[in-house]
Amino acid sequence: MRYKRSFAQIFLKDKRYLERIINSIDVEIKGRDVLEIGAGRGELAQHLVKKVNRLYCVEIDYRLVEFLKKRFSSSPQVEIIKGDILKLDLSFLNNKKVVVVGNIPFNISNFLIRYVVKNRAFIEKAFFTFQKEFASKLIASPNTKVYGFLSCYIQLFAKVDKLFDIPRTAFSPKPKVDASFVKIVFFPWEALYEVKDPSSLFRLIRKAFSQRRKKLINSLEKFYSKEKLKRAFLSLGFKEDLRAENLSLKDYCRLFNYFH
Repeated sequence: MRYKRSFAQIFLKDKRYLERIINSIDVEIKGRDVLEIGAGRGELAQHLVKKVNRLYCVEIDYRLVEFLKKRFSSSPQVEIIKGDILKLDLSFLNNKKVVVVGNIPFNISNFLIRYVVKNRAFIEKAFFTFQKEFASKLIASPNTKVYGFLSCYIQLFAKVDKLFDIPRTAFSPKPKVDASFVKIVFFPWEALYEVKDPSSLFRLIRKAFSQRRKKLINSLEKFYSKEKLKRAFLSLGFKEDLRAENLSLKDYCRLFNYFH
């Protein structure tokens, strides 16, 4: 079956990396309810079905949906769901948390991170294959070039680890970039740091990184006057020449909470 360009599909063809993925998630999925995003031809699903309590396979390509239904017709614990994961309402899980697994099109990575954060009430942890550069942003630390809004956004709600890299040659069709397999574990509490209004916090952080070469005192003038920012920096022990990448997530929360 040929891949569909409109869905930006890529399939993991190298069995060695499929085996590494299976070994990485084996303990995490045993006896659990699992939701696989982009089940494709069911190569990963055929291994998952032996371990899990229930398997929900989400696939947008109707051709693959029909293929999956036939492949798993004798597996009552498997449910094939046709649709776009970004539009899927997870309330059907009845507040039962699942483990999410996905080899996804790279072009929906940003949207998928927002989706899983928004739906974290239904998700305990997730394992995704992302573009290597995108994965680096998720795990980035302050004072690095890749540290930015995305790093702060996901790290407020989850612990993120890169498990291993996957070369572009392991996929078909071969993408132009390498990939990384990433583990995301949501905190059992609301957030890593206490913040009254995360949405407003993220607007502030987004603004800071939209002008990352500027000093923070200048880039955040839209939110607070320069005098107020100077007083806040002095009170919090921040240097006035700080730029966006110099401030940790904890310190962004401290700055936000100072004004709220």
